[in-house]
Amino acid sequence: MTKLEAVRELREYDHCFLSPEGVRELGDPFGVYRIIVARDNRSEFKGLTLNRAKEGDTADGLPAHTLAISICEKLGIEYPKFYGIGSQLRGCCEAIEAHLLKNL
Repeated sequence: MTKLEAVRELREYDHCFLSPEGVRELGDPFGVYRIIVARDNRSEFKGLTLNRAKEGDTADGLPAHTLAISICEKLGIEYPKFYGIGSQLRGCCEAIEAHLLKNL
């Protein structure tokens, strides 16, 4: 997968929590791999809901917007700061894509 393909696919994972395999696939073109242990906290305001889990369960992976931020930081790309995670994902992906297209 090319960097451009990866960032375009990453943009589609709005509000998603990526598995370690997903993080590897989308982050590898940029040399980025970071995993956290997340807890299902669906009852909290804007909490995380993990598929096929109940509140309190944990899973390894990374939120899509956090991967996008990590890619921007690794590449030294300035990106807009947003409070909403969907907006943050899109803002970072747009900045990454613009950087890649400018440097073709």
